[in-house]
Amino acid sequence: MLSAHGGGLTTIGVSEFVSIILFAARGAPRTMRMMKHDNSRTVGGAKIHRIPELAGKWFQVAFSPDLPGIHSEPGEVVDHCFFKATNGRWQLWTQIRGTSVGRLFYRWEGSTAIETPDWAARGICWRAERRCGESWGTEDKDFVHAPYVLQHDSRFILYYGGGPSATGHSQICAAASDDGIHFRRLTDNQNQSQLFSGPGVARDPMVINTGKCYAMYYAANVGESGVIAVRTASRPYGTPWSDYRIASEGGVCGDLRWTQQCPFVVYLDGYYYLFKIGPSNGFRTAVYRSDDPLFFGAGDERLVTVLETSVSEIIQEAGRFYISSLIPGYKGVSIRRLHWVPSD
Repeated sequence: MLSAHGGGLTTIGVSEFVSIILFAARGAPRTMRMMKHDNSRTVGGAKIHRIPELAGKWFQVAFSPDLPGIHSEPGEVVDHCFFKATNGRWQLWTQIRGTSVGRLFYRWEGSTAIETPDWAARGICWRAERRCGESWGTEDKDFVHAPYVLQHDSRFILYYGGGPSATGHSQICAAASDDGIHFRRLTDNQNQSQLFSGPGVARDPMVINTGKCYAMYYAANVGESGVIAVRTASRPYGTPWSDYRIASEGGVCGDLRWTQQCPFVVYLDGYYYLFKIGPSNGFRTAVYRSDDPLFFGAGDERLVTVLETSVSEIIQEAGRFYISSLIPGYKGVSIRRLHWVPSD
C-alpha cells in the first residue's frame, strides 16, 4: 500500500551510473508521456492511418533559468512535461541538468491557454530525497529524471526517474498532488518512493490508460542495448506494476543504451503512436504506429515518420495537438502545432 510522504537483468553500479550520466551530458547518445481514449478522435468508429506533421511556427515557453538559490550557473534544460493544474493554468516542469547539485526539476507557469508568451518562472520544485531511497549512493549529487504528470480522477500523479537504487538498477518513483502545484511523495511502508527498478538505467517514464490497463513506458537498457520498456498495472498507483517487456528497440534511433529515450504514446483513431528519440542533441524523433499498445514492432517495421524535434511531449488543447521540443544547446523548450494527416 502506498502512502503520502512529504518532500535476466543487468545490474549497474553507482560509479558506472554516474559515468554514463556524465558521458551523456557531454553530447553522447542520450533521449513521450498520457492520453486516454476519451481524448482521441475516431471517425465513425473507423481505424484511420495518420502521419504527424509539424505545423505553424515554434514559440518558446521556457529558457535555461538562473539558479541563485543553489549558487549555481544555469544548467541545461532537458526532459519536461506539460499539464493543467486546478487553477486552470498550464504548468511546465523541466529537468535541469549540470547544476552545482546535480539534476533537479524546475517549474514554469503559463496562462489558461497554451499558445501564450511569457510563461512565468516559478523556481526549483523538486529534488532527490535520499531518505526515500532516491539517488542512492551518489553522495552530494542529485539524480532525478524526466517528470511526467498524469491526471487521474481528482489527483495528479507525478512519475519520475529517481536515479540509482539499492537494487543496482535505476528506479522509477511517484508522488501525488490534489492541486497540481504541491506534490508529496508516494512511499511504501518502508518510506521508499520507488515503484520499481530496472532494467539498467530506468528513466523517462510516461503513462497512458489503454482502457484495459495502465501502461507505463520508459527508457531502459538490457546490457549495452537501449530499449523502450513497458509495464502495466490495474491502477496508476497503489497496485504493483508488472514485470517489464520490450515495447520498442533498434531502428533509426540506434541500439546503444543512450539511443532509445523519452517515449511518448498517443492513441488516435484506433492506433497507438510511439514517439521516441536517440541522441537528444540529434533532433530526430521517430514515430511508430501499432494497434497493440504494448508492442511497436522490431526495428523500423512500423515506422511512419521522423520529425526534427527532441525530447518531445504531445499536448492537447481545445481539439488541437501540439508538440514540444528542446531548443538547440539545451537552452529551453518550444511548442509548435502538430497536424495528423490521413495516409494510405
